[in-house]
Amino acid sequence: MTRSLFAGVIMLVSGSGAFAAPTYLTCEFADPTGEPQVFNFALDESARTFGVYVPASGSQRTAEGTFADGKASLNEGAVAWEIDLAKGVVIRDKRMVGEKDSGTCKTISAEQSGFDE
Repeated sequence: MTRSLFAGVIMLVSGSGAFAAPTYLTCEFADPTGEPQVFNFALDESARTFGVYVPASGSQRTAEGTFADGKASLNEGAVAWEIDLAKGVVIRDKRMVGEKDSGTCKTISAEQSGFDE
């Protein structure tokens, strides 16, 4: 391998972040009943996927997400999500009823996330 080719490959791999591991988060929304609503997320920027897991029901789904400027977002039609990774905040836009709320997030392990491997 020539030096310039090797240097180009190193720059591509180190600068792209394409091989970063997925990020797993657990996020809580306040609920009038007193029990927080919990959602877990699996964010994989290199695969462009955004996973949503609801521990209370066991519902799990993954779709193509958008990743830019330290934020991850997913539009599911009736509900849209936006997570600011630096601030640890998630915004849930319940488009079907015209309401938005926000929750707080923290990083968890893949094992704690509840996502099927």
